[in-house]
Amino acid sequence: MKSTRRTLILGFLTIIGFDPSSLPRLGGRSEDIWAAPIGGAQDSARGPLSDLELEDLVAFAGVLVEGRALSAEQRGFLLDHLADRARDPSGYYAGLYRTTARLLNRLAGTRFSSLTPDRRLALLSRYRLTSAAVAPGEPLGPYPDAAREVRTRAVPDLIGGYYGSAAGWAAVGYATFPGRCGDLTRYTRPEP
Repeated sequence: MKSTRRTLILGFLTIIGFDPSSLPRLGGRSEDIWAAPIGGAQDSARGPLSDLELEDLVAFAGVLVEGRALSAEQRGFLLDHLADRARDPSGYYAGLYRTTARLLNRLAGTRFSSLTPDRRLALLSRYRLTSAAVAPGEPLGPYPDAAREVRTRAVPDLIGGYYGSAAGWAAVGYATFPGRCGDLTRYTRPEP
């Protein structure tokens, strides 16, 4: 994609959270600069994620947030997050998730979700995929572009999606997710 002043401005608007697709077309241009995924996600961004991709992503997130496989309830919250993000009309998150699943499977040599939790953790530790920070000049393994994208974009997104759910709030000690009614008797009796 050719870098122009217009694409830079629209890219900046995207970074600060504005949806540039809501802007009217300027100058009668017919191409859509937002059709391609942003941030280098090279995998196909269109269409829903497959069940196998979702299994690999949930297995990856389980190691990131809990160091183990997630319970059915925890998986449900994470699957909701993935489905919500994958519906993004730009296709960015679907492409990011596909890149993540493909990288995990390539590094594992098999489906990432088929590995035992110990082997998953060992693989992620070996390639430092549990860290979002990437130091300048740091070796990123056999697939450096995908590894950089996974570490800097997918890891924070999956962690944020988990801890932004009721499962994440429960993991840090809150019995009730914000916005839901808790124990009513707690509010109707005097403090001890």
